[in-house]
Amino acid sequence: MYFKYPELLYALVLLVIPILVHLFQLRKFRTTQFTNVKFLKKAVLQTRKSSRLKKFLILCTRLLLLACLIIAFAQPYFPPASGEIKDTETVVYLDDSYSMQARGKSGVLLRRSVQDLLENVPEEEIITLFTNDEEYQNISVASLRERLQDRSFSPEELSWRAIELKAGNLFRNSSNSQKNFIAISDFQHLEDSVTALGDDIKTYLVQLSPENNNNVALDSAWVTSRGLDEIVLNVSFSAFGDRQEEVAIGLYDGDRMLARKTVALDEDLRGNTTFNLAADAILHGRIEVEDNGLQFDNRLFFSINEIAPVNIVAIGDSEADYLQRIYSSPEFNLSILPENNIDYNLLSQANLIILNQPQKIPFSMLTLLQELVKEQLLLVIIPSLEAEIGDYNALLKNLGLPVFRALNTQEKLITNIIFDHPLYSSVFNEKVSNFEYPKVQSSYPLSKTTPGILEYQTGQAFLFEQGNVFVFTAAINQENSNFKNSPLIVPTFYNIGNLAISMPSLYSVLGDSHTIGIQTNLQKDEILRLSSSETTFIPQQQSFQNKVEILLDELPKEPGHYDLLQDETVLRSLSFNVSRSESDPVNTKLNEREGIFVHSSVPEVFSEIKSANEVDSLWKWFVIFTLFFLLTEIFILKFLK
Repeated sequence: MYFKYPELLYALVLLVIPILVHLFQLRKFRTTQFTNVKFLKKAVLQTRKSSRLKKFLILCTRLLLLACLIIAFAQPYFPPASGEIKDTETVVYLDDSYSMQARGKSGVLLRRSVQDLLENVPEEEIITLFTNDEEYQNISVASLRERLQDRSFSPEELSWRAIELKAGNLFRNSSNSQKNFIAISDFQHLEDSVTALGDDIKTYLVQLSPENNNNVALDSAWVTSRGLDEIVLNVSFSAFGDRQEEVAIGLYDGDRMLARKTVALDEDLRGNTTFNLAADAILHGRIEVEDNGLQFDNRLFFSINEIAPVNIVAIGDSEADYLQRIYSSPEFNLSILPENNIDYNLLSQANLIILNQPQKIPFSMLTLLQELVKEQLLLVIIPSLEAEIGDYNALLKNLGLPVFRALNTQEKLITNIIFDHPLYSSVFNEKVSNFEYPKVQSSYPLSKTTPGILEYQTGQAFLFEQGNVFVFTAAINQENSNFKNSPLIVPTFYNIGNLAISMPSLYSVLGDSHTIGIQTNLQKDEILRLSSSETTFIPQQQSFQNKVEILLDELPKEPGHYDLLQDETVLRSLSFNVSRSESDPVNTKLNEREGIFVHSSVPEVFSEIKSANEVDSLWKWFVIFTLFFLLTEIFILKFLK
């Protein structure tokens, strides 16, 4: 038995006081003579024995009463099962990913976990809690209740390694406390990586299981073709759990239904369907399925925006008719300028500039092109056979590119195609090797070996890319090359034009880092905003001469549609969806091992922690004993004659 305040036991010295009182309060009896001396003598003896017994019992009860009272104030106890009383330090990980949207026996897993947590943590206890994207350090239950009651789901998923590191950093560096780590999750994708946090940290896992494992998820949507009159939208989806024969899919633009159909699943519980839509902008598109499983993957938001034409300026008007055929409206806005009459304002507004075999490059244009390339403009350099090679090399050198050497008049075939390059990755279904190779009569060797996108049979580059610059090493006019008559001419220049400004995708995935290019001009101190029906925020952005790049990383947090605003003008509608990585509600089974305790509910964990740290206090018993001896003394004084 231990005492919380052992110094109070010195008060047991006070037990001498009742003893002294007992000794000094002894009464002397006087003898009175009567005629029947024998009878009176016997009565005196009996009274003297009874008085001594009564006083002895009173002394004992007083001693026991005082001793029990002193011991009660010293608060005796038996130590917990761990053998030592320590301050408790608790860190809780609450999984708020979208898989916790599943329903368990008592409701939605995340909502039920929050409620159980708030009900079982003692009001006076201070804990630390973190989720996938939030952190609450040393917080009381009252403050935690305000933050967790309306907690929404997070698109982020933490690996167990990230959870370990984060939890370890949140514990204090103290060896005098009992550290408890509680992880509340369905442990989807984590079952094989879970390990104990350390020898000095007790790891408790609360594994939550959905009641229903059936689910249908909309996986993705994409445009397979886009014409002047029609857009073909392709949609894929998956089912999990018990097989479902058919899935009902609806297509909406805002509140207006555009189409609806029922699609059968294949043997792998997957489905695919297409919608033929009018070639109009669908800013707030939405695809929905009917399903009673997880809700976050029943909707897929998308936006089909009007495509702004790419501004292209070609400098050099000789044999530029092929550019007019490739860069036609409404996709492109092509301007062809003679090299002796250059509009520099037009250059500053371009997305793509093509040096179409000019003989000279003025110094002022060299400086401007260098600045524009730094601002993400695409530049295509096609040298001329009669060119001032020094002008070209000055531009190449300023851009950090290999320069041209003296003209080589040896005929070369263009035989090597880098099929994985973005210019050709979607052009060929398979690698082609049996077509008529284009050729050049003369070319400019490079000052150093550079890998090309198109290469001669010697391995030297005919077309190479570095940064935002595409460089041809030979003139492509009719006198020097038949490249214009090759099947490669159209995909090469067409795809370079498409790279000049990022094509708007149907949607983005929350949590992924991506850059969106917007063709617009901002005034000084003007910024773009992203706005939805519920929130507005300013994304990270970088402004150039004629476009703005929006950098999206951690924001937004919620799926849906967001309008990109310049002042009050909507430039583009952007859509965001949650990753479908958690759409499969698979039941995982965690097993207890050394240092890890697995439970199925939050109350079980706190009950075990409480019992492990519970101290068996005895002071209440000693208070009861004190009252008992007090009543015993009163009884003796009143009834014992």
